[in-house]
Parts: sequence; C-alpha cells; structure tokens
Amino acid sequence: MKIEIRLAAEMTFFSDPEGTDEQFEAFLDEVMDQLGAIGRADVDLAARLTERYAEFETTVEAADFNIAGAGFMMDLRTALHAAGCNTAEWPRFAPSQQHIRELQPS
Repeated sequence: MKIEIRLAAEMTFFSDPEGTDEQFEAFLDEVMDQLGAIGRADVDLAARLTERYAEFETTVEAADFNIAGAGFMMDLRTALHAAGCNTAEWPRFAPSQQHIRELQPS
C-alpha cells in the first residue's frame, strides 16, 4: 500500500570559482526547470542565497520513507547534475552538506 510522504531535502553549496547570489539563484532556477523536465514539477524551493542554502520539498506516494527518499534524491541529483554540467559560463555549485527528513502532515 502506498501512502503520501512529505519530504524535504536540505542542501548547502559551494562554488568554484566563487559565484554571485544572482548566479546561485539562476542555478537553482535551472535545477527547478530540470526537475520539471523529468516529471517532478511538484517540488517547492526555499533558499537563502547568501548562505548558498536550498531546501527542496515535495510529497511522494510510496510504500515507506526509505523508498520515497531514495526516489526523490535520485530525481534531485539528476536535476542538480543537469543544471551544473551543461552551463560552462556558470561557476560550479556542488553540495557541501545535505540532509533529507520526513515532514509531518499539516
């Protein structure tokens, strides 16, 4: 039986070379576009640009938290890879920390 599981993936990033807040925002916009392109258009984003922090939230139908988390992280990593590897003029942003947790229904 599948249930709805609310997830949040928190990430902090670094850039090499150092990027601007505007470049980080454009990078996150591209990540969201890539998530939509692979069918994950239901992701919400919260960010603190100056801290290079992003939180991606979604609801996943799955049998349990582990399956939901694995599927979401696979899609998120795919979108991150697509956003960072195809734009040569941008600084490289890569996660320096990440944490995924289950959210309680509101």
